[in-house]
Amino acid sequence: MTEIFKKKSEWVWPFLILMIISFVIFGVNRIIDLILIKSGLNFFSVFYNEDVGNMTNTLGGLGELVASVLGIEITVLAIIVQLAANKYSSKVMELFIGDRVNFVVISIYVITAINTVLVSNTISNEAVPYFSITICLVLIVISLLIVIPHFNYVFNFLRPNNFLSYVKDKILKNLKNLSEGKRKYSYSVKEEISESINFIGDIALNSVIQGDRATTLQCLAILREITVKYLGYKKDLPANWFKMSGLEYFDPDFSSYSRFVMTVIENKKIFLERKVFRLFEMLFAYSRVTLRDVASGVLLNSELIASGAVKANDKGALYCVFQYFNSYLRISIRERDPRSAFNTLEHYRILAEELLDEDPYEVENISFYFKYYGQEANKNQVLFIIETAAHDLCMINELAYEKKVPNIRNLLQMFLTVDEPLEEAAEEQQSVKEMSLIGVRIAQAKLAGFYLLKGDIELARIIYDDMKIEPYSRISKIQDMIFNTKDEEFWEITPRGINFNYVAPERREALQEFFSWFSKAQV
Repeated sequence: MTEIFKKKSEWVWPFLILMIISFVIFGVNRIIDLILIKSGLNFFSVFYNEDVGNMTNTLGGLGELVASVLGIEITVLAIIVQLAANKYSSKVMELFIGDRVNFVVISIYVITAINTVLVSNTISNEAVPYFSITICLVLIVISLLIVIPHFNYVFNFLRPNNFLSYVKDKILKNLKNLSEGKRKYSYSVKEEISESINFIGDIALNSVIQGDRATTLQCLAILREITVKYLGYKKDLPANWFKMSGLEYFDPDFSSYSRFVMTVIENKKIFLERKVFRLFEMLFAYSRVTLRDVASGVLLNSELIASGAVKANDKGALYCVFQYFNSYLRISIRERDPRSAFNTLEHYRILAEELLDEDPYEVENISFYFKYYGQEANKNQVLFIIETAAHDLCMINELAYEKKVPNIRNLLQMFLTVDEPLEEAAEEQQSVKEMSLIGVRIAQAKLAGFYLLKGDIELARIIYDDMKIEPYSRISKIQDMIFNTKDEEFWEITPRGINFNYVAPERREALQEFFSWFSKAQV
């Protein structure tokens, strides 16, 4: 019954409002006319023809003109808005109808047409309502003048950046009001926010399908902005916001999850984060081959959300980011897409570097994930991933040393276990895997050179002890690859642009000492 009343109220209230306003304007004008006629003050009469019949016909024709303009405007707007709804999302139509400016403009046409009809039927030779006629003409002129400005407004409104900003502001306003207690929590509020996020996600997905990179990247930026600001409001939100009512199972972003997963989401308080990252995951999967800049946008915005979680000290949100970075790596490996994994590892590494200041022990978990997915890629013959993971871990260890984190040795030990034993590979795969594992050893040797450059022989010796089991021929190959690489910039266009085998001249001298340890051991 409540739902039926709600549906009726969607048209009953606008109908009543327009009717009341129209009759109030007509009534007020009529009273003023009666006062002016009774007082004999017909100073508005100087603006009009004394032929009452001509005046009546003219005013009636203008009323028909306003009604015609209204019909044309509604027809054109319906076509324009429907095209935008087909391109982006059906919710665009709802946004257009719910927009106050559009409602006011259409209302002006309706009120003008009604008043023109009413006034034209009150004109007589005995009492000409000059004031009412003047107000009608003013309304008619306004109705004609606002046609072009309103079209401009509608075209601007239907630009993705405008209606996306409108939805974003609405979401953030609701979240802020909930956190400040200005709005009482109810599931309908949560559903409204959830549907608005779905709307942004639908636009992003449709834009990917249509190859609209700019709109998709804008959607990603807005979802990131919402999530980062939400992390600031989160601690003040009511407890019921984080509870799963059971209706979330009907949300497409949660419908495939088991009860266990939903319980984890509830306990870690990551409902909105999982919703946003579920959209990110779909966009990454759809765009990683055809629109790589969109996939890179997913990674960048994931990294920025992670930064927000670090600043907010939100372990649940950070855990969620880890899971989805790992999922991006799994998608890349499963689809045999080394470039996507290559890009994912870079953004994951940047997150690890930021965590060295806030929580260096979490970086051990990231190091483990680098090792795990690097080895998974090697097992599945997705080349160059384990080498990339190793070089990223080398950079993490260098920065960890510079920052003097307490778990530097743990990070180093994790790095030294990245290389997979060659014996586990099939014989026909060994030559391919050997090159990858040589890349890992190159990264480890570069780190040893860094330690020696800093005067830390003890840590460099730990790397030597791990590498001395390698055949000397392999060590020589590693040495030649490093010293024969002269260019820091890679000779192809890549997102990183660096040559992994390159080391700066000052580190080369330190590496000479490091490699001399192996040659002395041969004597």
